[in-house]
Amino acid sequence: MSRGNDKYRPKIVVIDDDEATRLSLEQMLKLRGYGCETFISAEAALAWPGLPDVDSIIVDVKMPGMDGEEFLSEIIRRNYPPPLIMITGHGDVSMAVRCLKTGAYDFVEKPFEDDVLLASVARACEKTSLKREGDELRRRLNMYTAAGEERFGMVGRCRIMQDVFEQIEVAAKTDLPVLIIGETGTGKELVARAIHSLSSRSKGPFIAVNAGALPENLLESELFGHARGAFTGADKARDGKLVTASGGTLLLDEVESISAAAQVKLLRVLEDGLVYPLGKDEPQRVNIRLLATTKINLQELVRDGIMRRDFYHRIFVFSIMVPPLRDRAEDIPLLIPHFIKLSAGRNNMPVPEVPERILETMLRFPWPGNVRQLKHTIEKMVITSSNRVIGNFSEDIDFDSSRLLSLPVTPGRLKNELEKTEKAVIEQVLRENSGEINLTAQTLGISRRALYERMKKYNLPKEHFRN
Repeated sequence: MSRGNDKYRPKIVVIDDDEATRLSLEQMLKLRGYGCETFISAEAALAWPGLPDVDSIIVDVKMPGMDGEEFLSEIIRRNYPPPLIMITGHGDVSMAVRCLKTGAYDFVEKPFEDDVLLASVARACEKTSLKREGDELRRRLNMYTAAGEERFGMVGRCRIMQDVFEQIEVAAKTDLPVLIIGETGTGKELVARAIHSLSSRSKGPFIAVNAGALPENLLESELFGHARGAFTGADKARDGKLVTASGGTLLLDEVESISAAAQVKLLRVLEDGLVYPLGKDEPQRVNIRLLATTKINLQELVRDGIMRRDFYHRIFVFSIMVPPLRDRAEDIPLLIPHFIKLSAGRNNMPVPEVPERILETMLRFPWPGNVRQLKHTIEKMVITSSNRVIGNFSEDIDFDSSRLLSLPVTPGRLKNELEKTEKAVIEQVLRENSGEINLTAQTLGISRRALYERMKKYNLPKEHFRN
């Protein structure tokens, strides 16, 4: 049994108040290659922090203090995973049945043959091993979602999105302002949230303000706060978003909508960390990291005198371009099943099938509203699905066939993309298990026959994966 490439010795915990039994079991287990920890009581074992990570637990039923049955209940309450083997010399069949129904893995009666207990321990350790491998597979499959290219809540296999992911990681290592540029619906806020979550400010607040949705006077109040009576309707003092975001990140969406007066005030905040609320003379000190988004070329606003040049250079220290969906069309086959699955889960519905003709049309559609439009369209299609077949695409949005993308779309394109993913996962698990068919099939959760069929389909002979 192994974890990765390192030899792994399964660890067993033995709990028994009888010293001779503890020592005997410890010696027997170590001679068979197991690691072993022994405890005189259930209470002592529960106090050991390594208990949840062992491969199996052997516990005597009759002990002073907490007995084996009570220990079983506590293990279940704590949701500890190791299989529990219970031993007793009292031959209580009704108790054995009760414990097995409660969740014990096995029940061995004293006096027992060593081989009987060792066989039970081996099965329990195998169960733990398979569970760990299954958990690792689920973790890996989550990473493999959309061919392993889902990161920061965004899906993208294409080179341009991989560049975006790399830029996010670089930006997160600094505390500099970042300007995120992209069309509406491309996922600029997701980029901002990813930068925040990876940064040293991740435990601080993330506050988003849509500058384009607020009139100039309300925007300044929203950002900087105001004193009571600062303007009509200001019946009480209020902290602005800059104060609320202190210690974290402020996202200024549609930064091109910021007035010249607000630009000057923001410059002061960025340079000296001082916020002057409307109607107050005394400033408040803040510590924020500014992220801004825009869908237009800010240099044109600078040339037209709408945006201050010093403000532009202050926020344009580091920039990330988020591509429109039409420039990353190869990601559409990944995004479609991704959003279908998410939508079906949100609406507590079975995942519907997608007819090939609908897929072909969706793959060629230009998606002027970008990923947001694709996501919302799929939401509607899932909700209107019937007999586990997704709703009609052309009925859900304004469809103009003249705007179809000129992509090399062929029947079965989505199927081909998904098969690439399946092949990659099977190949990876075969490699990790050195081509061992039983373990690979168990890890993948499919039958041996299904695994052989897929290996034949993808030309993956097991001999290629043997060490």
